[in-house]
Amino acid sequence: MAFVGERYSRPLPKLRNTKPESGRYEEKPVPPGTLNAAQIRHIILLHQGKADDNDGPMNVKQIAEKFQIDVTMVQSILQFLSLPPEDSRTKQKNNNQQ
Repeated sequence: MAFVGERYSRPLPKLRNTKPESGRYEEKPVPPGTLNAAQIRHIILLHQGKADDNDGPMNVKQIAEKFQIDVTMVQSILQFLSLPPEDSRTKQKNNNQQ
């Protein structure tokens, strides 16, 4: 039992990189019928019409066919997940460098 004033010597957990540029683990191969983080991000962007490889928003059925997954899985992704808010300071900084 640790008292209030006592220091806890257990190491802190490793920080996870949750930025869109996290890279390594996002593209990790996954079993058929499942999606990795990059594919989930792409599904959300396709539905919003913001994906680079598609003009305009796609509907749920089109996205399900593209990724060969069930329509209910796409609906769940769109209903319960969202992309992190874009950092406007980072965008402005990148635009100024170009």
